[in-house]
Amino acid sequence: MITQRRAEPRMLAVALAAALLLVTALAASAAAAGRGATTVRGTQLAAGTCANGGYAMTGSFEGCWWIDTFETKSDPDKAHYRATGTEHFEGCLGAVCGTMTTTYSFTAKTDGPWPTSAELHGRCHHPVTGGTEGFAGATGEISFHDVVNVSPPYYPYWGNVHVASSASGTTLSVRSASSTTASSTC
Repeated sequence: MITQRRAEPRMLAVALAAALLLVTALAASAAAAGRGATTVRGTQLAAGTCANGGYAMTGSFEGCWWIDTFETKSDPDKAHYRATGTEHFEGCLGAVCGTMTTTYSFTAKTDGPWPTSAELHGRCHHPVTGGTEGFAGATGEISFHDVVNVSPPYYPYWGNVHVASSASGTTLSVRSASSTTASSTC
């Protein structure tokens, strides 16, 4: 009995700590949404679906995505691949249109040395760095997952973007897709 009594307060303390953590996370999420963060999701189509090798975007983003810089960080003899660089999107997020800029970090696994081997899986992370027109001052993060076991490949994407593009700092109202398929390509 004494052992059970000692364990009960400990279990209660763990349960209360978990509940407090959950409430804190929910409050932070609600606060972000209140500041105009828009959940984005959709699919990036294969390279070349837009002019000059760009990627057509469907879902929350409607327009084209381009790779601007691509810097390899990996040994060409390895099957693990990493790269960083910059990209931009031209199009619309709901009623907000313009050019959005990002940096990215891309990682992939290939079935042999990466310069000459097929990609088995890959993903990339894009911090939003700003933009022009409706995307001026945009912030957020977007993640992509490479679906490469089909032809043509496609890239589901998901994330959050905050768009505040007026001089007064008011947040623009944008709609977000609620159930589109995601896609991304770095």
